[in-house]
Amino acid sequence: MNLAIKNLPTESKVLEINQFISGYWENDIWDAEDPIFDNFRKASWGKTHRKMNFTVFSPRLKIEVKYFIINRIQNDDLQLYSAVHNYCRSFKQLAKFLNRYYPDISSFIELDIDRALMQLRTYLSEQGLSIRIYGRRKLSNYENLLNRLFLFYQKYYDTRSEFEKDIWDVRNIPGAKYADYVSNHKLNFKDIPGPFLDLAKRYLKFRISHLSLGQCSLDLRLIKLFMTFIHKRYPLWSDLKALNRRDIEDYLVWHNQELHDKTPSKRYYIIALRVFLENIEKLQFDEAPDLPVSVLLFKEDFPRKATKTENDIKYIPEGVLQQIEERLEYLTPTRFIPVVILLRATGWRISDILNLRYDRCLERTAQGWYLSGDIKKTQVLNHRVPITDEVALIVQTLLETIEVQSNQSNNPKKYLFVQLEGVRKGRPYNYYDICRSLNSFTKTQNITDDQGNIFHLKNHAFRHTKGVELLNNGMNILHVQKWMAHASPEMTLKYAKILDTTMRKSWEEATKQGIFRIDGNNKKPIKIELEDIENEDMIEWEYIRHNLDAVKMELGYCMKPIKQPCPTQANPCLSCRNFCTTPEFIPQYEMEIRETKAVIEKGKMLGRQVWVDKNQATLDRLEPILDSLMEGKTHHMAGKKGREYVGKERSHGR
Repeated sequence: MNLAIKNLPTESKVLEINQFISGYWENDIWDAEDPIFDNFRKASWGKTHRKMNFTVFSPRLKIEVKYFIINRIQNDDLQLYSAVHNYCRSFKQLAKFLNRYYPDISSFIELDIDRALMQLRTYLSEQGLSIRIYGRRKLSNYENLLNRLFLFYQKYYDTRSEFEKDIWDVRNIPGAKYADYVSNHKLNFKDIPGPFLDLAKRYLKFRISHLSLGQCSLDLRLIKLFMTFIHKRYPLWSDLKALNRRDIEDYLVWHNQELHDKTPSKRYYIIALRVFLENIEKLQFDEAPDLPVSVLLFKEDFPRKATKTENDIKYIPEGVLQQIEERLEYLTPTRFIPVVILLRATGWRISDILNLRYDRCLERTAQGWYLSGDIKKTQVLNHRVPITDEVALIVQTLLETIEVQSNQSNNPKKYLFVQLEGVRKGRPYNYYDICRSLNSFTKTQNITDDQGNIFHLKNHAFRHTKGVELLNNGMNILHVQKWMAHASPEMTLKYAKILDTTMRKSWEEATKQGIFRIDGNNKKPIKIELEDIENEDMIEWEYIRHNLDAVKMELGYCMKPIKQPCPTQANPCLSCRNFCTTPEFIPQYEMEIRETKAVIEKGKMLGRQVWVDKNQATLDRLEPILDSLMEGKTHHMAGKKGREYVGKERSHGR
């Protein structure tokens, strides 16, 4: 329940409102055609209602309604037309409702807003009024106005620091990292059990100073989930000092029930839980568990991350892409069309496209046009990619238009894709609005995949598609990595899907003039004809004889006949009681595991099950040993006593 905070209106805030509502604003009827509104009137309205009548409200609420209206109009949070044609038409019924149910209140902040909204809906139904529902919260115009009045004054009268509040607006926190293009900038602590509220706030205060709003929102969701479980289990707890492994095990069972089959979410939440416990331990919070985190959470508690295959990569098939390009002119609203064109041309994330600045996003060099911007995720500043003359012309036209329309008030950060008026004034387009428009576009334009199904288009799909396109057109993977501003080549490989036909064509192009190698003596290239490759000293896995094993050994590969027995092939040392290894050998084990997995994959690809089975047996021995070493333990079945003098033996001679 959204309980009202009593006695928040301070004398200074009330005086501020009273001093503002003077002169023309003291009138109880405002005329939208009066010259005082000239700077806020966007266009002629024709023969429509233009008056705002405040006489219906009680004197104590009237002044708050007036200030709410004119303050939001002057700050461009509310259009004058909307104020007259939406809000003011609701005044009469809203005032009647308040006079009946809340005749004694002197401020909207005194309302229990959730209860008041339910009462208002019942009242409207009793009056036989036709209620039109708007927005995600499904509020009528009357309910929307009452809710906005309450929220406006809840914020206006609350002079506490952001960290004292139960709902933080990160825009009011110096140094907080958030994206202008998203609509939600709040961190809501209201659902956290009371005994743990202070702990949650102190932890998020630490996190918001160096992490993004998105990560902090995940942290907060995890804390709500975990603290809800703990509070139900131990209602008298106000800290986590007594937390033990049994509590964690029971929480994980409950956690799985809550999230069902959402494996990625389960994994993210458990990682967030580990980080939370580790951080409050390092920061020496009084509420931190007495037991170390390594005793509370084990590696086995984390759901395995699903391995993506080629077919899991989300790119736009060529046929769908062609349909999109042919019908893009029908995308609505049309202001999103240039965004899609740049997504397609660059392969950048939509967040980076929406972050473009009109004063520095387009560059011309001797080589041609470049789009320039900051890639926030990998912190690459002034990142440039080449674009065609046609795309450059679109950007040039757009930035010239925006530059003329922009000023310090409506576009202080000089965004290329900006909302110049309304509640989002000075901020980029809404990410989710673009996503919804794209999927409405594919549906209305009947854009289908190969199976005839309407294609569900995600903004990030353009990025995958560009990666595929660049690699398939023969661009070096390191160049693609630089284009995409990836932190590593492995990230680029995950995005790129090299088609079989492209691979074949690339191979043919590379070999049609013969293959070259460097001669070891004179360091000069020597041409090798394809038919001569069989004579070279190289292992070609595709041509290993079917009667041979291919088992990875410590110093090479065993290529014995399958039917020939060998007591040492399966690397018996790994299971020998006398074999001892310590964490200093971790790098060797990691390399052995990588190479053994590579042979297993080769076996699967070539259909050699014998290779797969035997190498898997080796892998099954290597991995548990590595896990033990990673925990800082020594692997030795005989144990310390089996290899060393211990206890009294050390002092009684050897």
